[in-house]
Amino acid sequence: MNADQKELFRIALLRVLDANRTRFGLALPALCLMVRQFGFAAQPNDPRALDEIDYLTRKGLLEEAAKPISAENRAWRITGAGIAFLDEQA
Repeated sequence: MNADQKELFRIALLRVLDANRTRFGLALPALCLMVRQFGFAAQPNDPRALDEIDYLTRKGLLEEAAKPISAENRAWRITGAGIAFLDEQA
């Protein structure tokens, strides 16, 4: 992906998580499936998608949902900063 595509992909991830605001978050396979509505063909467990999710997490726009029993099944949710960022984009 080039820089423009990465930006659009990151925004798509934020929009998916904004539309699915649960305390449980969404796992990588679900996120990869749901970004398809924005024109991205990410495969479930796509490592490039994980890189972008980790980037958004480091920026404070996403956070990892706590999974005390099955920590290996990672999931993420949007933060207040992520919601504010999307509001500014509208």
